[in-house]
Amino acid sequence: MYELRSSSEGTVIRVEVDEGQMVGEDDEIAVLDTEAGRVVVITDVPGVVRELYFEAGYPVTPGKVIALIDES
Repeated sequence: MYELRSSSEGTVIRVEVDEGQMVGEDDEIAVLDTEAGRVVVITDVPGVVRELYFEAGYPVTPGKVIALIDES
């Protein structure tokens, strides 16, 4: 399982995927509102989104797991 982590501090304004959805490398997973502006969280690996840990309105900090992606 690949743990997709936030690299920024902010608030989730939009989640682009659902649990169980197939994603490809560089697909958008979520959009964050940060002090520096909007940041798009993308996945580095292809696979299936097994768990989402945040939804719109939730605050995140750097290093927090956004989603688990099953690469198998």
